[in-house]
Amino acid sequence: MPSVALLDWQNAHMARLTEVDTQCAATFGLNPAPDLADENLRGYVMLLAAHFQGFCRDLHTECVQAFAGAVPVPLQFAIQLQCVASRDLDGGNAKTESLRKDFDRFGLDLSALLRANPANATRVTHLGHLNLWRNYAAHHKKTPPAHGGPFALATVRAWRNSCDGLAAELDVIMYNQLQVMLGMPPW
Repeated sequence: MPSVALLDWQNAHMARLTEVDTQCAATFGLNPAPDLADENLRGYVMLLAAHFQGFCRDLHTECVQAFAGAVPVPLQFAIQLQCVASRDLDGGNAKTESLRKDFDRFGLDLSALLRANPANATRVTHLGHLNLWRNYAAHHKKTPPAHGGPFALATVRAWRNSCDGLAAELDVIMYNQLQVMLGMPPW
């Protein structure tokens, strides 16, 4: 059973990103000035990174709620505070380091994500590239990153597909991890 976070990712976040993708594709179809094409891709990359970070944070929060719900009521608030204390996903990009740090609170070994599906190694690499290019776009750098390019619509689409795959995989892994910890389905 998928988490509320995954359902929101699939039904709301991906729908918005598809609209942005359609808008970018239409702009490229108009043979725009190179600066406009670059601005559209920069915007798309920043939105993709933001939406994926939001999904990861929402999934983490849902895990916190499930975990805290399994302890006596007087301890729930303290458990919730400890689980979100210094959470990287509250203010930083969703990258392997922040996912490892934040989800490790539930005993997640990020290598489980890599073992879960052979496609995940490429997806994790794409996530790293997305974050490099997100910083390029957000800080309006002139020199593009050395990895993950070319900076093209097809590349951003591949990153979006990888984020979608990672979202589904992370959701299943956390469901299974919490089910083992709690002795019952977390959601």
